[in-house]
This record gives sequence, structure tokens and C-alpha cells, in this order.
Amino acid sequence: MSQLADPNLRTRLNQESLLRRITNRIRQTLELEEIITTTTAEVRCLLGTDRVMIYQFHTDGTGKVVAESIHEQRLPSLLGLNFPADDIPPYARELFIKSRVRSVVNVELQQIGHSPMSVLETGELKPEDIRYRPVDPCHAEYLTAMGVKSCVVAPIFHQHQLWGLLVSHHSQAHSISLYELEAMQMVVDQLSVAIAQSYLLAQARAKAERESVINRIATLLHSLPTIVLQPALEAAVAAFQGVGGRLCMRNEAFQAANNQIKSLKECLIPGSDCIQIYTSGQQPEIPPDTIYPLMEQYNVWQEYYQSGEYDVWAIDDIYQTASLRTLQPTFKPTKIRSLLMIPLCYRQQLVGYLSIFRNEIDTETLWAGQFDRDRRQLYPRLSFDVWKESKTAQAQQWTDADIELARELAKHFASAIQQYELYQQVQGFNQNLEHQVKRRTVELERTYQQQQAVFGVIAKIRESLDIDQIFQITTKEVCQLVKGDRVSVYRFTADWGGEFVGDFEATSPHWTNESKIGVNTVWNDTYLQKTEGGRYRHNETLAVDDIYHMGFNQCHLDNLEYYHIHAFVLAPIFVGQKLWGLLCTYQHSGPREWKPSEVNFLSQIAAQLGIALQQADLLAQTQQQAQKLTAALHELQTTQTQLIQTEKMSSLGQLVAGVAHEINNPVNFIYGNLSHVREYADDLLGMLNLYQKQYPKPSEEISDRLEDIDLEFLSQDLPKTLSSMSFGVERIRQIVMSLRNFSRLDEAEMKVVDIHEGLDSTLLILQHRLKSKSDGADIQVIQEYGDLPLVECYAGQLNQVFMNVLSNAIDALEYHPESTSATHQRQISIRTTVGEMNKNVPSVVIYIKDNGLGIPEAVKTRVFDPFFTTKPVGKGTGLGLSISYQIVVDKHGGIFQCDSQPGQGTEFRIEVPIQQSIHT
Repeated sequence: MSQLADPNLRTRLNQESLLRRITNRIRQTLELEEIITTTTAEVRCLLGTDRVMIYQFHTDGTGKVVAESIHEQRLPSLLGLNFPADDIPPYARELFIKSRVRSVVNVELQQIGHSPMSVLETGELKPEDIRYRPVDPCHAEYLTAMGVKSCVVAPIFHQHQLWGLLVSHHSQAHSISLYELEAMQMVVDQLSVAIAQSYLLAQARAKAERESVINRIATLLHSLPTIVLQPALEAAVAAFQGVGGRLCMRNEAFQAANNQIKSLKECLIPGSDCIQIYTSGQQPEIPPDTIYPLMEQYNVWQEYYQSGEYDVWAIDDIYQTASLRTLQPTFKPTKIRSLLMIPLCYRQQLVGYLSIFRNEIDTETLWAGQFDRDRRQLYPRLSFDVWKESKTAQAQQWTDADIELARELAKHFASAIQQYELYQQVQGFNQNLEHQVKRRTVELERTYQQQQAVFGVIAKIRESLDIDQIFQITTKEVCQLVKGDRVSVYRFTADWGGEFVGDFEATSPHWTNESKIGVNTVWNDTYLQKTEGGRYRHNETLAVDDIYHMGFNQCHLDNLEYYHIHAFVLAPIFVGQKLWGLLCTYQHSGPREWKPSEVNFLSQIAAQLGIALQQADLLAQTQQQAQKLTAALHELQTTQTQLIQTEKMSSLGQLVAGVAHEINNPVNFIYGNLSHVREYADDLLGMLNLYQKQYPKPSEEISDRLEDIDLEFLSQDLPKTLSSMSFGVERIRQIVMSLRNFSRLDEAEMKVVDIHEGLDSTLLILQHRLKSKSDGADIQVIQEYGDLPLVECYAGQLNQVFMNVLSNAIDALEYHPESTSATHQRQISIRTTVGEMNKNVPSVVIYIKDNGLGIPEAVKTRVFDPFFTTKPVGKGTGLGLSISYQIVVDKHGGIFQCDSQPGQGTEFRIEVPIQQSIHT
């Protein structure tokens, strides 16, 4: 049964009009997406079917619907969905390619018709009639599952390759005329032209974009006077859509001595300092303990390019490239998956590497129905619903365009690096020339500098009388000006022996110190001892160019050789009329010809040093007298302070001990009898209760009396009163014990005590000062006691230290301007811990801190000075902290420090050894 139907004249004219619109649209635009979208809509109107779509083949045989037009949603959309390669069998593809066959299927009639194209003698294609045969049941079942009753398929070619298919689907049986089939053929022919034009446009755009990238990077590389490579590297990484990159190149590899430049391979040897690396973005993580700190130092690059052909190496997947297995661990911590290695070659010479990195990606593909990719589909799919296939950690492939771009960029980078190396060579030549000019200029200026140095020494002597400073500066300047290996000061002793004294020695930084001369080295010359200074007594300067040309005896030569001396100048130093010593300038590296200007310069310096010594002696005598007067005054103040404090503490201790003893006896009497009183009261109340039980009805007189005395209240209140009295007496006993513990009159000698007991006793005595004197809050005491051992100390004196520090802390909080503020909580914290002093001596540390205003920096340096106080007149003597310092540091060999920041409070640190026997 034929599917062909002759259309009437009006239908034929409408079809021709639609065909002209399709052809005009294809000719009007070069945008492929717009062309195929318009074409599907026009063809669907031309054929009057439910769906027309364009199917494009991928390189792996699969395909995708890239354009679609549906009439009134009669069939589901397949736009953007992919189809596996098995959906179009190989024999069907062969028919499309070899015969360019058009296919017509009628599912209801179970027929499939093919209309091949024959080649005429002119080379043109001529469509033949449709020849029908039974349709393959699998094919019919496939179309039925899609909801299609009839379909028409025409192949689309591009450059003699099967590019895609123009497909028409109808949900009902639909006839197609040979004219309509010819019209479809004309459409696909026009599509082939449009695809070719679109591809040419895409190639032109890609070429223009590539040239724009190349020009932009070339501009970065060549537009500046000095080559700046970092921006060019970053632009190259962006051009390849990479996540990171590296530029490895030679740096300062030119050797002016032999006029040669090291190869890149030599520069990449581990330990070489003539390689430079620029990085951008993500980088491989090289282990810190590897012998190859750079990626480019691995042998894989040398092995790959050992043939000398330096072409781009495109690595799609690092982990699938066996030769990179040594480098794979460096990329494991990153997501880098693809690598483009671009060798930079200039005139057959490798000058560097440019590397581009790409991360792994996650892919997502939409398929028309779920299928098994791992094995061929044996039966047609029953559903074409969207099936999403997701893959993670996929490598991105480098395209031919990427490789071509890399080759072009390699030329520009190599040229820029070559220019950079040439620039470095020119700079090196210029520096060498400047060095020669400077060296000759120095020789002309040296004499002038020597004279200026003499004037400078004279000026320093006038500005300062510190002989050590004068000698150190002088020897250093002399060493620099005369370019000697060593300049030292030698002092004669009473027997005309001598030694190299003090830190007056200066050595040249360009000479390796192998000589055995050093500070305080004794060198007794028998000739000088016998002659009492020899020629130097007559103010003569000795200059020796070479010790072996002076006729020295062997003993003298042996001595000079022992100290590695080859040449020297010795200038005498006189203090008044007496020879004091010598200014010694030595050459250890070899003989030297001393110029007359240099010898004269050294003689002048030695004379000025003698004047400085004479002035320093006068200054030292004056300073010694001043120090004696200062020491006597300090001793007088210390003695006065100790006498005042000793008398004060003695009187206070006796008073406290007497009061405590007088209070203790009556308190003990009351405390001892309170238990009996409580027992008697309990017995009387018990007896009264017993009477009430035996005689529940008392007489009228007794009842009146009970009502007057309120027996019930008296029975309840009497035990409470006795308890309150007991508590009060116990409180008095604690205060008395604290007074005795604080005074420690019975413990004047050193003994082992509990530090915490002394702190608690001091706090109890100061309890009244911790209470608020106004509406403000009490001072809060925070005790953070550590686990301390018993401490060997003068307990009474340490308690005095605690009393002074805590009293000062309370004073600081009382004077605090915010002490009455409701938002400021006044606090004193006491923290104790075990520590360790110098020389590993075990100790205990007590920290006492307040949150007052703190102490200014200018005041903090004087808090331990005698008679210094910041309190108002009449509020303090200025002796408390000074005496506390003597008790802690002098008496106990401990540490007493003050740390304070304005606005943050003050903290005192008291540290004493646990055993005084260790201290002594």
C-alpha cells in the first residue's frame, strides 16, 4: 500500500512558500542555533506532523536532540536529551552514509520505506522512489514506546560526514508525498550549507579569540623596559581555563668569567641557585624532605624531551600516565587532574617550562530513558523519561585548539625569557664596569678618608670619655680604611710583657679568622722586656711588608708564624710621657706593601688613643670618688630604713602578742564554759517538759508566770542564743590566733611554715578593711591556692610582706574612681603555685593582684625605692615595699617583682626558695 498522496495546487503552493521561508532564514543568519530552531518549526508546519527535531551525532556515536518543534504538546519533549549509539544500528548508519537514504516508517502498517539518492552523470544527487519492506519488530516496538505511529528521517551531512538527522514524528499514521520528501531533502541540503558556514564562523571567532589572547600576553611580555613575567603567566592560566600554572626559567645563569651561560638542565640540578620559578593559582605539594624541591627537577621531563624535539605534552589524566607515577603523590592533596607541559625553546635551546593545571570536574548527562552502558541493549527501552547520569572526578581533555594555542604562546614566552637573559647579561657587564671604576676611585679617595678618619677620632674623643667605646669605634674604622685583616690594642705590663686586651679587636669581614690571636692573649717579647719597650720608647712606628725579608731571628719568625702573621704595622701609644701600649695592624692573608700614607695614618691614630687614655684616667678617678659617695649615702639610707622598721616591728609584735595573750585567757574561760551552760540549759528545758507532761494543768499563778515569760519562745530562743555566743567566741579565738601567727614572736628564727596559714592570718586581720565603708560593694578576695610544700623562711617577716602588699592593694581599690560604681567589682586575687628559680632551685610563687587603676610606667620603676610613695601626705611612709623587697630578695634570696598596666590593675610576684639551705 502506497503512502504517497498527490497534494492539490493550494497545498503545493503553501509548501513552496514554507520552503522559501526556510531557505531565506538559513541564508540570513550564520548562528547555527537560530537556524536549526527556525528550521524545525518551519518543517513541522510543512509536514503537518506532531514533532520535528534535529538530532546531532557525537564523536563516540551517541547523539543529542539539539532542536525541536512540537505541535500542541502531542508528544513529549526530547530537547537536550542524549541517545546511546545502539539506538541507531551500524547498518542503518551505513545506509545513511553510503546511499544517503531517507527513511519513512508506518507503525500501524508495519512498513518501512527507504528513498535512496542516486548520483547523476553531472555529479548531482537524484532522489529515487520509496521502496517499502516490513519494518523490524524491534524498530516498531522502539517507536511505539516513544508514542510515535509514523516517522520520517533525513540524514544531514557536513564535509561528507554524517552530522545528524532531521526527524519528523507523528502520533497517528501519516502519509508523506514524494514532494514533501524532496522538500525535506532541500532543507537538509540547506542545513549542510548553514552548518558549514556556522563552523567557518566558529573557527574564525576561535582564531580571533586565540589571536587576541596571544596579543594580550605578548603585550604583557614585551611592553615593559624590564620583562615582567608574573602577569603574563596569570593571563596564560586564564586563557586555558586552568586553576594554576608555573613558569620555570634560568636566572643569572650567565658566567662572565668564561662568557658562557648554563643550560636549563644544569640549572635544574638540586642545590643550584640559577633557577627561578613563577607560580599562579593551585600548585602541587612537594614533600619538604624530598631531594627535588621543584616539580621541574623530576627526571620525567628530561626523559620525555631527551630526543631534543620540544613539543607540547598534553596530559589529560595525570593518574593514567605511567611515566608520572613519581609525581602523582604531589598532586594527590589537590584536585589537579590534567597537565599541559609546554617547553619553551629558543633557537633549538630549551630555556624554560610553562605548565598549566586543570582540576577534575563532575559531569552530568541527561539521557532519553535509562540504559546499560556496559552491555548492548538487547531489547528496546520501555520508557524515554529523562535519566540523569552523574560522574565525579573526571579529567578534562586538552583540545587541538588548546595545543595550538600553547605552541604559539611558547614562542612568545621563550622570546621574552631570551630577552630577559640578555638584559641580565648587559646588567652584569655594566656592574663589572662600574665595579672597576669604583675600585680606582677608592684608591684616590683613601688618603682623604684617612685624614677624615683622624679628625673623626679626635671628634669622638672630645664627645665621649668612654675609653671602651672610643677604642672599639677606632679599631673598626682603622680596619676598614687600611683594609687590614686585624687591628688590635696591645698593652704593656709592669715587666714590659703584654697582652691583647678588652674587646678592642676588629677583623675584616672578607678574611677567614684562622689566627690564634684573640682577646686577652698574652704575648711576652723578650726583646721588649729587656729593652723596656725597645724602639717604641722613642715613639717609632715599625712597618713590616714581609716578615721573611726583615732579617728576624728564627725564634721571632717562629712566634710570628705561630700566629699566622705575614705583615704588620706597630704604632706606639703614649699616655703622657709613658709608653702604654701598641696599636697593632696585622696582615694574615699574605705579605703586603704598606704605603707611607697608611703608616703615617696609623701613627696619628695611636697618638690620639694615648690622649683618650689620659682623659679616661682622669674621668675614672672622678667617677670612683662619686661612686664612693653614692655608696655611702645608699648604705646610710639602708641602715636608717632597717633601724626604723626593726623598732617598728619589735614594738608592734610585742603589742600584738600582749593583747592576744590578755584576750586569750578570758576568751578560753568563756569558750570552755559555754558547753556546760548549753548542757545545763538542755537539762532544765528537759526537766520543764517532763513537769508539763506529768502536771498538764498547772496552777493559776504558774500559768500567769508562763504567759509573762513566754516559755515557748524562751525554749526555742535560748539554744539559738547559746549557739550565737559560741560562734562569736570562736571568731574571737580565730582573730587572737591570727594575731599570734602574724606576729610570730616565738618564731624569730628561720623555720618551716605553711605559707597559706600566713596569708589567711593576714587576710583575717585586714578583714575590716575589705568591708565597704559606703554603699559600694565589698572588696572580693579570690583565693587560688596551689598544693604547696612547707617553706623554710622567716615567717614573721614574710607575713609583714603579705601585709604590706595586701594593704597597698586595698589602698589602690579604695582610691579607684570607679570603686563606688555598681558596674565595677573590686577584686583582689591571691594565687600560689610551685616554681623553679635560677639554677633549678625549687621555689613557691605567690601572685597578689588587684583590678585598680594600675601604676604608670614612670612610677613603676621607683616602687621599691625607700621613702617613695604616691599616697597623700600622712597616708604612707614609703618604706613598706622597700622593706618588703629587702626581706624577699636579701633575706630569703628570692624574687620580688611588680607588673602593672595602666587601667588593668597591678600584680606583685613574690618567689622564695622552698629550702634556704639551697639558697645559702
